[in-house]
Amino acid sequence: MKKLLCVLLTLLMVVSLAACGKKENNDTPSGGDGNEKYKGTVMLYTSAGEDAAQSLKQVFEKKYPNVTLDFYAATSGKCNTKLATEFEAKNVSCDVVWLAEPSGLIDFKRQDRLLQYKSPYADAVDPMFKDPDGYYCGARILIMGLGYSLTTCSEKEVPKNFDGLLDPAFKGQIIIADPNTSGSSKAFVYGLTHSPKYGWDFFQKLADQKMEFETSANAVNQKVAGGEYKVAITPEHTALNSISLGSPMGYQATSDVLAIACPIAIPKGCPNEELAKLLYDFILDPKGGQEALPSFNICPIVDGVKLPDGMKSAKEITATALPIDWVDLANTGKDMLEQFNKIFGK
Repeated sequence: MKKLLCVLLTLLMVVSLAACGKKENNDTPSGGDGNEKYKGTVMLYTSAGEDAAQSLKQVFEKKYPNVTLDFYAATSGKCNTKLATEFEAKNVSCDVVWLAEPSGLIDFKRQDRLLQYKSPYADAVDPMFKDPDGYYCGARILIMGLGYSLTTCSEKEVPKNFDGLLDPAFKGQIIIADPNTSGSSKAFVYGLTHSPKYGWDFFQKLADQKMEFETSANAVNQKVAGGEYKVAITPEHTALNSISLGSPMGYQATSDVLAIACPIAIPKGCPNEELAKLLYDFILDPKGGQEALPSFNICPIVDGVKLPDGMKSAKEITATALPIDWVDLANTGKDMLEQFNKIFGK
């Protein structure tokens, strides 16, 4: 009898230990958070810049180790054109698109080419920054300001506002990314042409100042840093990133604020809808993509992210920004660019 009891107790202990081990394995998968269940590759088209995209890739893949984030980093115009070509060919390679301004996505929405998706993190985004129907959502704030060369333009000489560019000292010394390809420059043209203070007359005067163009903001900053131009109209984060890397240029914020809520969307027919939504959510997550933005001098669009000294919140920035009607820009953008090109002889 004693031997039988010993055998039974031993069997009970073995079964109990096995059950505990099985429970622990079920409750705590490898990594401890269940993110390993997501597998595959997700493709992002973005105008945020290659450095910012690479940073997003690192933090995203750290959280989701079995998912590879590939990206195509180019101007908004190039991203829009690439995606439009894929729609026409019925061969979409993009899972999430992240542009500098919303007018291109408004056009895609009208063409029924975007997936309707209301991320749970989008609730924290101000309604003014997102599509009410859930086809796109602002994901970062971009500010246009003035970059200047440290070798050819003194800090005292640099304009404190956009109208300061009309000083004769800057004739032939101003450069901007071409608004025909750059979403931020396109928004800049719209914002100022619709401002009573500036209007089309301001751009005619910039043409008289012999303002020049480059293909992208990074190319613009390189020309200024090299001393080829005194001053550039450029996104704040691209200038500050160049400065942080030792580029011989400075940055001047303007008293007239031109701010843009840069949106994300999921194209219809994307290769991996599940991972597209996963990346979309991650970009808007205050503890995910939003938290990574300030390290690249980019303002998050949601509250709850610790900001470095001197960086204003999205609400603070947009409270004083020049108004931009994004739907009107989508409707009139082609005519606006035609008039712009006529003024500058493009």
